[in-house]
Amino acid sequence: MKIEFTPEQFETLLKSIAISSWMINAFNEGSEETTAYSELEQYILSFAKDFGKQEFVDYDAADNVYYPTRKFEDQTDIFDIISEYDNELFWDELIHRMARRDFAIEYGEDGISAMAIEERIEKEAPFITKYEEIFANQGLDNIEIK
Repeated sequence: MKIEFTPEQFETLLKSIAISSWMINAFNEGSEETTAYSELEQYILSFAKDFGKQEFVDYDAADNVYYPTRKFEDQTDIFDIISEYDNELFWDELIHRMARRDFAIEYGEDGISAMAIEERIEKEAPFITKYEEIFANQGLDNIEIK
């Protein structure tokens, strides 16, 4: 099988690979589970010159490794995408963890475990809505550590 890309599509693929690599390696660099991803990344990066994107990928012969260049990082929006994702994830996690805490206090873990999924979703929803509204209106202004 053969897959063909335009130079623009290949650049988008490079960005996708860089973003996925960031996500995969952010907290578990070097783990065995990431080997297949790293190998695929190396394979894709090795074709940069074929697509006229050599300014976006360098090769370290001593380590036999391809890596994105500073120019790639500066001229693409990968860090904007990652930053936006991180920001959205922060708020989503904060909302859901606070809601889950209050939900567990209200109903207890045993009570929650006994609920059908539909009931659990219905009863947890007001807690989620509460924190969505609080953080949308006030951000972190009312957050304190006791």
